[in-house]
Amino acid sequence: MTDNDSEKNLRRVLWISALDGWSISLFAGLCTLISLLWFEWAGVIVGALVTTAGAIELRGRRKLLRGDAHGLPLLVRAQVMILAVIWLYAFENLLAFDEATIMASVTPEMRNALSQAGVSVEDFRPMLKPVYYSLYLTVIAVTLLFQGGLALYYHSRRTKITAALAARHTVPHPHASA
Repeated sequence: MTDNDSEKNLRRVLWISALDGWSISLFAGLCTLISLLWFEWAGVIVGALVTTAGAIELRGRRKLLRGDAHGLPLLVRAQVMILAVIWLYAFENLLAFDEATIMASVTPEMRNALSQAGVSVEDFRPMLKPVYYSLYLTVIAVTLLFQGGLALYYHSRRTKITAALAARHTVPHPHASA
C-alpha cells in the first residue's frame, strides 16, 4: 500500500462523506419541516433522527480534515443510524398495515385519479396490500444497499485512511540528520 494510494482513498472518503452528509442533512431536514407543517409527528421524529445522522457524518468528515482518525467511526455510525431509523420506520409500517384505514383515507381527488387511469376503488383494493408491502420492502432493500454499503465502504478504508492521516502529519524534525 503506497502513501499515494492511501491519500487517494482519504480524498475519496472526504468527497463521498461531504456529498452524502450534506445530501442527507438537507433532504431529511426538508422532510422534517414538511412533516412538521403537516403535524405528522412520526415523520418529524424520523426526519430529525436522519438529519442528525447526516450532521454526525459531516462532523466525522471535519475530524478527518483536521487529521483526527476518530472521524472515520462517526462516518460508519451515521450510516448505521440512518439504516436503523429507516428500518424501524418501515417495519413499524409493515406491521401496522390496516386496509380499512387506508381505504378510508382515499380522497375524492385520489378516486378521480384512479378513475382516469381506468381503475375503480374496488379494483384497486386487491392491489393495495401488495403495493404497500412492495413499497416498504423496497425502502428496506435500498437502505441496506446504500447505507449498509456505505458503512462497509467507510469501515473497509480504515487502514488506508489512518495511513494517509499519519503521512500527512509526519513532519521531519528540523534537527534530524540526513
